[in-house]
Amino acid sequence: MDYLKVQKPILPLLRSTEKILARRIGSKVHLISELRQHTPVGKGKKIRAAFFFLLAGMNHVEDDGLPQMAAAIEMLHLSSLVHDDIVDNSAWRRGEKTANHHFGNYLSLLWGDFLFITSLRMLSPQNRNAVMDMMLDASWQMIEGQILEFENNFNYGIRSRTYYEIIRKKTSSMFAGIARLAAQLNEKPGRSTADFYRFGRDFGMIFQISDDLLDIFSDSAGKSRFQDLREGKVTLPYILLLRHNGLPLIRNFSRSGPQPLLERCRTLGIMEQSLRIIDRYYRKCAFFLASFPSSAHRESLESLLEFIRYREY
Repeated sequence: MDYLKVQKPILPLLRSTEKILARRIGSKVHLISELRQHTPVGKGKKIRAAFFFLLAGMNHVEDDGLPQMAAAIEMLHLSSLVHDDIVDNSAWRRGEKTANHHFGNYLSLLWGDFLFITSLRMLSPQNRNAVMDMMLDASWQMIEGQILEFENNFNYGIRSRTYYEIIRKKTSSMFAGIARLAAQLNEKPGRSTADFYRFGRDFGMIFQISDDLLDIFSDSAGKSRFQDLREGKVTLPYILLLRHNGLPLIRNFSRSGPQPLLERCRTLGIMEQSLRIIDRYYRKCAFFLASFPSSAHRESLESLLEFIRYREY
């Protein structure tokens, strides 16, 4: 799936968003300029902005402030990535060394806070309440999810429902909030606000499970394989592996010898089992989209859904 084709109906909006992001991350403090150079502002797929624009377009939203809202959402996401790199002690992000690697925890923490505050300051007065409510609610849930994940680090007896709760909060909550916002921006949305919210939540579940698969099976994810395992994150593929007596392999895992674990995952069909779970959410998302009239925005959303379902990066 070509992600550039997904972006085609909204490319001008995405370019406007990138210009706003580049313009708003600035300060007269020299060190902030250096921190910015080691933060992937211009990189990344901007999936949250694309998701927002496509949903708004499918819902016939007409608002000149859409790029400003999307930029604030992307800025919030960027701040969460900086904080994630501190928590995970990550040296790499999107194929480059992280701010945390270059500047350490103290400055990176302040930098992440700076980006978070900047995201709120970017909101225009006319849409401030709706967008801020969404961003604050998503942030609350994201933090809860990260704490719940930390609480279960190296917990090889974790229940699958706890895993789903973690990813519903730390990842899916943002997509659900974006979808609800896209509904609220039209006084007569094509479906109920609750339907939009559920669609975003299911989309986010697909996104995170797919991301957890990349950690094991992808050579193009911008980080080394089995990073989640090294950090103690027991994700869905490992939960499935543990059901097949995979605990000895996990406990004996080392950076120098990941091959036995990878081969066991392939032999047991861990990817295929995970994709079947993804398909439960996929069918619900596809049903939601099919309820809208055919349009370029709907077709791109359907393609985006396919992209995150099978993505390799």
